[in-house]
Amino acid sequence: MGMTRAERQQKFIQIAATHAEDFKTRVTQHDRENSFPFENVAAMKASGYTSMTAPEELGGGGDILDLTLAQERLGRGDLPTAITINMHLFAVGWVADLWRLDKRKNALGALLESVVRDQLILSGGLSDPRINSGVGFGGLLDTSRRAEKVDGGYIVNGVAKFGTLSACADLLFETAHYDDPVKGPQVLGFYLSARTKGIKIQDNWDTLSIRSSASNDIVWENVFVPEEIVSARPARAWDSSHNVFSCWMPSLDACYVGLAEAARDWAINWTRDRMQVPFDRPTSHYPGNQFLAAEMEIGVRAARAMLIQTASGLTDLKTRTEPPMMDIIACHHFVMETAVSVVDKAMRLVGGAALFRSGPLEQMYRDVRAAIVHQPFAGHDGLGWLGKLAFGIPHDAMPRWV
Repeated sequence: MGMTRAERQQKFIQIAATHAEDFKTRVTQHDRENSFPFENVAAMKASGYTSMTAPEELGGGGDILDLTLAQERLGRGDLPTAITINMHLFAVGWVADLWRLDKRKNALGALLESVVRDQLILSGGLSDPRINSGVGFGGLLDTSRRAEKVDGGYIVNGVAKFGTLSACADLLFETAHYDDPVKGPQVLGFYLSARTKGIKIQDNWDTLSIRSSASNDIVWENVFVPEEIVSARPARAWDSSHNVFSCWMPSLDACYVGLAEAARDWAINWTRDRMQVPFDRPTSHYPGNQFLAAEMEIGVRAARAMLIQTASGLTDLKTRTEPPMMDIIACHHFVMETAVSVVDKAMRLVGGAALFRSGPLEQMYRDVRAAIVHQPFAGHDGLGWLGKLAFGIPHDAMPRWV
């Protein structure tokens, strides 16, 4: 007899909790050294965490809500590692959905079996800052990377940005633009070994936030891509493959909810019993601190409720293949902005002591800054998408001032 949904969720949350408590003992070290947590990835392989989003019949079994709840818990202990492994987990979930939709279930099934059996790590570098996010959709709908047709396949050239997890990736997912003489502009998608000739993973991730994610640039220099592994579709077209955002966004947002919860908890615990002369009550009795605590609590609860509601609605495959983009984008924008606000309030609550690197809030404050620039729905880009959806305007319609 299989596990119930509640039992399965508890299983993955417990695995995440065990990892979170372990990883947080090293999160400061990796931040200061700007080093990649290879030992964390190895631990997640050993526990089966990296197989969570593979189909149950192939050795996985977690759905979108399971992933979201587990990533929230992992983010409470180590946000950079949670963000890092999320690249792999949502990619596996995406491939799993494509496998479920593919009646043949050949190559995709073999890939998923390898992920589970051989503990392969999937990564990618779709982001392309050279193309507008509302048009290129994070490099998935279109990109400045170019493919040229040759015998048996394509030659790909270009640069991929924000290649999270690239330091230990076995397979890379990439897209490239190809101007087909018959079909017109196409976007090619493919997985390729990270050790393929011509793929050059840079060691240039030196940032304010999530330093240990190793989101390096990936240079594709005359890389041959066999035709049989390529999936092509019209550039800027919307189709069932875009369930990638159903898999990606809730689990990404969950990591930042976890960080906000951790910041709230630390600030509350630090303030609760702290005394200041000449008062005979701890600083938790100050009205201003109580207001900050209340605002943090409201923010965390609201963000978590919206996240769980959004993730719960995506547990059905049909819904994921026809993504409710209004729900997904609204959730992403609200959660990210709220996480930043909660961490800011935690800093205010603790005061000057929060600036010291001997405590965790200094790093949390830096790490949460990445929340407001996560494309393709960051900041005003996300608001623009929502506004266009509200008015029924195509997502890639050009702004009137451009």
